[in-house]
Order: sequence, then structure tokens, then C-alpha cells
Amino acid sequence: MKALFVNACVRENSRTKLLCDAYIRKYWQDADVKEREVAAEPLLPLDREGLQKRDEDIAAGNLSGEDYSYAREFAEADEILIGAPYWDCSVPALLKIYLERICVNGIMFRYGEGGRTVKTCACRKLTYITTSGGYVPDGSSLELYVGELCELFSIPEVRFIKADGLYIWGNDAEKIVRETAERI
Repeated sequence: MKALFVNACVRENSRTKLLCDAYIRKYWQDADVKEREVAAEPLLPLDREGLQKRDEDIAAGNLSGEDYSYAREFAEADEILIGAPYWDCSVPALLKIYLERICVNGIMFRYGEGGRTVKTCACRKLTYITTSGGYVPDGSSLELYVGELCELFSIPEVRFIKADGLYIWGNDAEKIVRETAERI
């Protein structure tokens, strides 16, 4: 099995990364695991010129270039783990840019009859692990956003794992993380 860990845990000694490591140890012991550390990547948002180039490349079927390497890597993985802290009710900006870069028509999906998306990626399961100082509401915009992307990519199984309330006065953050790791 080819597994991809999209590591958006930018802090040193990240609690989110600790939970991701527990997940990898438990579920991916025999997998070929590739880690993509988004903070170490030269990620820039798509601007007018970048969007125009991508549109032209899609129209020409020219998706073999370096600009599409993240999308190809994501599309080839059988299972994906994304680890990112819950920042400002969403994902860290670098992860958003990464997700923007992989969302390529012709690699991650294509449009078929009646405008329905057709699965072109291998992924069967995506797990998203997050931590938060406050509480992440069930059905949050994060879950909606990632869920909609997975629907676009035709990823059939999506799972969210969170350790939240870590900075709430009176909560034992280490206990919350430990209990979350045990539930993984």
C-alpha cells in the first residue's frame, strides 16, 4: 500500500504530529509511507498567471510538469493522512495552498457526463488529524471543506480525529492528547 502523510504541523514538538505518528504506527506498519512536509515546500498561491498556465496545461493535456508533482503524488496514494492544527477556524495557510495546488482537473478528478466528477485518484481513505486550543465544533467549516474536496476527488472514506480544548483553563492538555492517541 502507498500511503501519503501530508504534514502541516509547523511547530516543533507539535501535538498534532504526535497523534499522526501514533496513527502511522498503528495503521501503516507495512505501508510504503511518503511524508510531504508542507512547511518545507516552496508553496505559493496560484495567481492570475499561474491559473492561466494551469488552465492552458489542462486544456492541452500537459500535466506532466513539476507544477503538478504534488497532485500526482496525492493521486497515486492509496491512503492519505493529513495532520494540521486547527488555526483560525480553518487550516494553516500553507496547507490551503498545498490543497489548491493538488486540485487539478485531469489528475485528481475529471468531469464526465452531465458534469459529474469521475474518480482518477487511487485514494480509498483520507484521515485528517487536528488539535486545537479551543473547541472544534462537530460539522465545522474544516470538516465541510475537507469533506467537499474528498467528494470532488471521489475518496469514499473520510475520517476526522481531533484533540481539542487543549488551552482551556482547567483542562489537562497532555491527558487529552494521550486519550486521543489511545482512541486512534
